[in-house]
This record gives sequence, structure tokens and C-alpha cells, in this order.
Amino acid sequence: TNSWEFTSTSAGGPNTVVTGQWDFDQGDLKATVGRALEYFDGPGGVTETKTEFGTTTDFAIDDINGAPAHVIKVPGDFGDGRIGYKMYHGIAPNGGGLLVNQYTLIMDIYVVDNGGAAALLQISSLDNSDDDGDLFWNQGNFGQGSGGYNGTGAFTAGAWHRMIAAYDMAGTPPVVTKYVDGLKQDDWTANQFLDAPRRALQAYAILFADGVPSDERSTMYVNSIQIRSGKLSDAEMEALGGPSAAGIPLPPVVSAAAISVSLVSGGVLLSWPGSAVGYTLEAASTLTNPNWQAVNGVVGTSVKLSSGNNAQFFRLRKP
Repeated sequence: TNSWEFTSTSAGGPNTVVTGQWDFDQGDLKATVGRALEYFDGPGGVTETKTEFGTTTDFAIDDINGAPAHVIKVPGDFGDGRIGYKMYHGIAPNGGGLLVNQYTLIMDIYVVDNGGAAALLQISSLDNSDDDGDLFWNQGNFGQGSGGYNGTGAFTAGAWHRMIAAYDMAGTPPVVTKYVDGLKQDDWTANQFLDAPRRALQAYAILFADGVPSDERSTMYVNSIQIRSGKLSDAEMEALGGPSAAGIPLPPVVSAAAISVSLVSGGVLLSWPGSAVGYTLEAASTLTNPNWQAVNGVVGTSVKLSSGNNAQFFRLRKP
């Protein structure tokens, strides 16, 4: 008796997945993707009291590429460690460590010059008390620590920019790649390593928070924030370009390509849609530690297989 078993999967589409996005179009902290942001010090606290929502017109700041945009105004008070927004990113630990080592943070943001540095992200201290923030804007560049602020100076105050920090603490070497408006700033390798406490994410992070004494803060206007599991490639970050009033674009949804099976004389015919360009048909004899191998004899988007006595599993994979 011939035995055939089939399974199909797709590895198509981007290598990253958007797990959180916030666009502030409704004048609150609701999420476009994922979980809503939360005021760090709770409902009715200092953060909520001082946070404002409106349009670029309301705040009398530049529109984005000539178009008004809905934004959040982040308070820039010095010395107040209660200010910040909890970001539950929804990314499972990755990269072989106990924390989230591979992720990409993107913001369309307008920083008001405070004469110094201004916190963008707090990672290591989830009560914002033990140390400084872990990612800062600093007079045209962004990063943290010695060797962390290399760049072209393109992240200027008083203007809209799209900043991207793409983290890979499992890389060789571990790195944070930084982009502003589609232009590469640096491959930041100083103080990077697997599960690094100031680089790898815990269950949540705190946006725009600076730990005690909270003296590196500034007023900021933010139109869109996005976080992805995985590190975007340089080409992908370049393609994202500069800020948009519509917010950071979400990647297109890629449908999995399904294998169709039909009996033909002398065997079976496996086929899949002609629109599924770039897929490779692979087979394995078991799903326990499978050794997937490309199937020979594929013509276009189909292949005829002769009858056999051994069970096989098939999948479509897109590199």
C-alpha cells in the first residue's frame, strides 16, 4: 500500500513581525497592533495628567511632509522619574537567550531641544529607579554610552524624523544598527552582548523614561511607534525612508502558499498557485528532527511523484 502524507508551511514575507504599533489617531494610548500603552505611574498619575493629544496644527509645530498628523505630546519635565509609558511589546525571548535579543524599534518623532540628551527608552530598570534610560537622543544623534552616539547628526531637534534602532544581541558581533530617515548612522557594537541588560528587552519597556535623577528628558511629539520581533535588514530600513503623517507603514500580509494534491497515472501530482513565486518544495521522511531536502523534478509550480512505500512530508519554503 502506498503511503502519502502532506503538510505545507510558508516562510515567505518579511523576516520580522510587527508585534506593536501605536498611532495616537484616537487621542489615547490605544494600539493599532498589539496591546495599548500604559501610563507608567498609573491612571490619574503625573504622566497622564501632563500628556496631551492633538494634531500638529493644534500644537503649532511643523506638519509631516506638509500634512497634519495626530500626535502625542510627551512631557519633558526634568527630575520626575514617574513619567513614561509602559510598552508591552509581545515578543517572546529570542536569539538563544533568556530575554528579547532581536527586535527593531521605529519612531516618527519630533524632539524639542533641551540643550542636552533626552531619553527615548528605558529597558533595564522596570521601575525606572535603578539607572538611566538605555536609548537617548543627543544633539543630532542617538544611542547610549561610550561609542553609542556615532552618526551623521541627521536626527536634528525641531523637525520630524523617522528613527530606527535594530537590535541583534545574538549577532556576530552583537550590534544595534541605527537609521534616520532612511540613512544609515552606525553599526553600534560597543557594550553589546547576549541578554545585555541595557539592550535586551524584558517583558515590557518604558518609553521616554529616564531613571533617577531623571535629568535627561525633553518634550517630544510622536506620530507613530512600531516594534517588530527580529532585526530589519539595512535594505529594509533604507526603504522605510522618512516620517509620514500616515504613520509607519505595516508590512503587507503574505498568504501562505498551499500545496494541492491529485492522483495521476503512476503517482501523484503536487501543485501550488502560480502567484507563489520563489518557493522551494521540500520533503522529509519524518517531522521528528526533519532533514528537509529540495524535491527534484519541479517544473514551474508542480511536480509529479512516483508511487512509493515510504511516508513522506512536504512543505513549501520561501527563503
